[in-house]
Amino acid sequence: MTPLRIKHHIPGRIRFKLERSAELADTSDWFKQSLIGIQGIKDVRVNEDAYSIVIEYDEALLDKATVEARLAQLDIADAELSETEHQFTRGDIAMNAIGTLAAAMLPGKWGAISTATLIAPTLLEGVSELRDKKVSVEVLDAIAVGLSAYRGDYKTAMMTQTLISLGEYMEQETCRKSDKLLADLMTPTEAVVWQVLANGERKQVNSTELNVGDIVELVPGDAVPIDGTVIDGAALINQAALTGESVPVRREQDAVVYSGSSVFEGTIQVRVDKVGSESTTAKIAQLIYDSLSEKSEIQQVTQDMANRRVKITLGMGAAVFALTQDINRVASVFLVDYSCALKLSTPVTFKSIMYRAAQQGILLKGGSAIEKLAEVDVCVFDKTGTLTYGDMEVTDVVPFNCNGDNCARDLLAIAASVEEHSNHPLSQAVVNAAKHHQLPHIDHGEVEYVIAHGLKSTLNGHCLVMGSRHFLESHEGVDFSGYEAQIREYEAKGRHLVYVSHQQELMGMIGLRDHLRDDVERTLADLRELGIKHLVMISGDSVYKANKLGDELKLDKVFAEATPESKSDIIESLQAQGHKVMFVGDGVNDAPALTKANVGVAMCEGTELARQAADVVLLQDKLYGVAETYQLSKIAMKMINTNIKIAEYVNSGIMLAAAMGWLNPTMSALLHNGTTLGILARSVAIKNG
Repeated sequence: MTPLRIKHHIPGRIRFKLERSAELADTSDWFKQSLIGIQGIKDVRVNEDAYSIVIEYDEALLDKATVEARLAQLDIADAELSETEHQFTRGDIAMNAIGTLAAAMLPGKWGAISTATLIAPTLLEGVSELRDKKVSVEVLDAIAVGLSAYRGDYKTAMMTQTLISLGEYMEQETCRKSDKLLADLMTPTEAVVWQVLANGERKQVNSTELNVGDIVELVPGDAVPIDGTVIDGAALINQAALTGESVPVRREQDAVVYSGSSVFEGTIQVRVDKVGSESTTAKIAQLIYDSLSEKSEIQQVTQDMANRRVKITLGMGAAVFALTQDINRVASVFLVDYSCALKLSTPVTFKSIMYRAAQQGILLKGGSAIEKLAEVDVCVFDKTGTLTYGDMEVTDVVPFNCNGDNCARDLLAIAASVEEHSNHPLSQAVVNAAKHHQLPHIDHGEVEYVIAHGLKSTLNGHCLVMGSRHFLESHEGVDFSGYEAQIREYEAKGRHLVYVSHQQELMGMIGLRDHLRDDVERTLADLRELGIKHLVMISGDSVYKANKLGDELKLDKVFAEATPESKSDIIESLQAQGHKVMFVGDGVNDAPALTKANVGVAMCEGTELARQAADVVLLQDKLYGVAETYQLSKIAMKMINTNIKIAEYVNSGIMLAAAMGWLNPTMSALLHNGTTLGILARSVAIKNG
């Protein structure tokens, strides 16, 4: 537990003081990373020297007590220590600018005093780095500023110090803004709901205004905005977004409902148990925070590259001094370093692309996911819920032994009138088809649901049965022998068949097929155009049905009759052939494959487990997000590689000019910082496409 007390509080902002016994050194980043993922936290500022933490929060989502409790839960003993960088402010820049004027206008001794005071932090930081046996950009800055002051050129020393602080401030501000853009995505979607007051009256309120203990009334079509307990009524709740289960589940008194689900049928009153940052949908905030802290291989590479370039700059400065004895040139050389542009542009590029992706309904879990995405050459799709919507649609109604004009309409109307008593996806597809054709309801007897087989009822006093062939043939004694040719014809088309019999005579059959997503063909075509060499489908269907769909979509390979275990094995076999594999799935049984693949992509309506296991989560129910994701990864990696080249070439040119004596320290610092900011601006700009 973190020992703390509230020092100052106004609505939306709290300053905490920590006990001096707490070891705060190098914990700033850990505190920020631990708190910024909480939904409603806007900003976290840690002052290690003053033992204080300032937290800004959204009053609609959090209150003072909740913020204090969440901070108190953190144990400093568990902190992941990371080197803390001084956070420059506009006050630092203003003080250095005043110091530059003082150095120019005051007599030598007074100019020296003001300069020494203001450059001391830079000099001390450089000494500290050397003491720790580190050769960093801070060492270069300290040497450059120190050399100008040593020569008595206080104006140049202060101008250089001002440019350094200005450059650092703008770089840090760029990084802060890119973090804030992503933090803004944590804000939940608001909804208007009916709140039930103590006197029984109802009023419409915004979901952000709800508190624990409030009562809300939810009707069909309402999204559940909170986690709560049903206190009255009963309803069918669609939990597809959380569990992947397409069939709504019944929830009645004392049952729990979760934010992110929706009311399919019925009316319920729910007592609010969790709101805002505590509710189920707030988990997306933690996913976004995790993405911010995820480091990619190329980030480490550019960090190492930046560290090596510092030594090159030192070596160049030493060579210039040995050849010219000109301290002014040496100071100019030391003010050019590659590290800022190299180490900052990569994470800023990743954050910009992550923001742009989120605006398009895609959650990218960090730079590592983006980097791996760009290397993919095989895309594997699970069929159900991915290439298809996970539901079925009626394609054929085939009556037997009927000579009338309306036989097909009558058969569909009879079937739908019985099937409406079932929530099975096949039943709903039949009912939807009848509604689409505005068919009348046909009177029938009580309906019996035979699990895993079908439905039984009565029509005109005689037995009416519908379901699978095995059910009708083996359990009900229906004869199929006269219709084998027609059955084979529709099976050859890949149809799923539901049979209807009356008085043990086969009345007809209804053919259904998976409802292909509207954007399937566009997605597959664009993936090929963007560079994916092989498109593969995994399906639990029979070999014939799976291959038929594969041929229709022009896929390179199809794996049929797949089990949850075999999906992971298929991914491993492709990787063993040297492929970088992206797997797109949505269900619980897809989690092993999502984890095994180089990049796992979870569909919007996928299960919570699939979303946790994936590297990429599609926040909108559209398959084309897969192509957009791959394209964004290509844009990001192209930007990073271009930035590295620009930093190398431009800074090398500036350093050469400084070594030749063509640039004084002030101009050298100005050009270097301008280059860094220009590169960062390019990285930020891609967030808007």
